[in-house]
Amino acid sequence: MNLGLISLIVLFAAIVLGFIRNVNVGILSIGFAMVLGLIYGISGKELISGFSSSLFLQMTGITYMFAVLNGNGTLSNLANRMVGMVGKKTYLIPFVMYIMGYVICAVGPGAIPALAIIPVIAVPIAISAGINPIMLSLIGQVGVQSGRMSPLTPEALVVQELMASQGIEASTVTLGWCLLVTEFLLLVAIYVYYKGWRIDPNHKETSRELKSFDKSQLISLAGLIILLAGVLFFSWNVGLAGFLVGSVLILLGAGDEKKSVQAVPWNVILMVLGVGILMNIITSSGGIDILVAGLEKLMTPKTATPIMAIAAGIMSFFSSGLGVVFPTLIPTTGGLATGLGINPVELCAAVVVGGTITGYSPISTAGALIMAAVSQEKEAEKKHPQNKMFVELFGVAFAGLLMLVLVTAAGVFGILC
Repeated sequence: MNLGLISLIVLFAAIVLGFIRNVNVGILSIGFAMVLGLIYGISGKELISGFSSSLFLQMTGITYMFAVLNGNGTLSNLANRMVGMVGKKTYLIPFVMYIMGYVICAVGPGAIPALAIIPVIAVPIAISAGINPIMLSLIGQVGVQSGRMSPLTPEALVVQELMASQGIEASTVTLGWCLLVTEFLLLVAIYVYYKGWRIDPNHKETSRELKSFDKSQLISLAGLIILLAGVLFFSWNVGLAGFLVGSVLILLGAGDEKKSVQAVPWNVILMVLGVGILMNIITSSGGIDILVAGLEKLMTPKTATPIMAIAAGIMSFFSSGLGVVFPTLIPTTGGLATGLGINPVELCAAVVVGGTITGYSPISTAGALIMAAVSQEKEAEKKHPQNKMFVELFGVAFAGLLMLVLVTAAGVFGILC
């Protein structure tokens, strides 16, 4: 059988097995790539060529630096101070949480570490303010997801590389606008559904103590400003700059190297790069052409964007947008756009937004982190048992998919791209 078709089947098998057995799809993909290499005579050197060393350095460097900032409390202190700015205007907290999530994600670390940070901050703040902790966590996560296509994030680096490999010249900022519009509509729906303006009538107000930045945190903030200036104005490589700033912070005693290395999301990095090795076989053997041909049969120029968005959204219910959805579907956009005579950037936007908007399901990253954070607070867990949260978060994911269908069907992505 054709290697292109076999490699496609193997990729989808890796995705299904990864979900069912709860194992890393990237590591499975590396193993399966080795099997294909033995059967079809692909050398180890050819297989390894699918491993992107530049992407590895960029993802590792930036996440390492932000692991240092998170470990010494800089990010949580900054977040708490942002919320503290509203004072007694509790009704503003959800909007501050949204902005906080956006900023924490967009300035460099990306969605993976930011998604883990936000619920830990949001739940105790919600309890203290007398508002729904699930709602506040969701709104913070929506902010995070809204900012993941900032040019500084690892996700943007992955998407940029996937687009460039097909000759698609576009900034991820354009994709970010599509993401921002769709996520904001979901934000409004969440706020209205949970009645975000209401305070629990039985709530007893407690004070939220704001701590001053200590020496290590001030040094870390200076390092963050230097990194942002270097990347934005002097074209520094974000990964190498992350290693530099992170190393300097460690040398100055502002962080713990061992804990920072452990906090790097190695599982996500291996997922992205491992799937990349298998995708290299799929691309070189014509598997992408087969996938494109199959999708073309289902699509017309008018339905291509909604269909691509729905496909990405359904995949994201059960798998990682960054690790699975983006590297699987974005490589098809160039061929589809040429065959259908449409804008490839619009299709890329559909994949990115679809691979993000349903991530609030309880079996995906954002939803699972919210459930974990709420469950750790006894007071919150009593009011919001896990079985109820499970259903609610699935509902939010479906609502996100509905928003996506409406936005793409209305041609909003075509206008923005």
